[in-house]
Amino acid sequence: MPVDIIGTLDSMAYGIATKEGLEPMAVKTKMVNNINRLPQKEAEYLVANMAILIDKSTQQNETIDDKNTEKNFISFLIRLYY
Repeated sequence: MPVDIIGTLDSMAYGIATKEGLEPMAVKTKMVNNINRLPQKEAEYLVANMAILIDKSTQQNETIDDKNTEKNFISFLIRLYY
């Protein structure tokens, strides 16, 4: 998995941990385990859509939120932890 995507997922794990009052490393471990279990197609979906979000954020200077992210991808990301 590309380094920028790993970094973004790390940030997401930290955000979830902070919001839920959990240990960041435990959240990251759970997410990594769930990512490792993804079928190839879903892993490719994750990488492709994370690349889009990172491009929007870094190259197009957009704030990433639920208005400019596909609802299906948001649900997919939530499933990675919950």
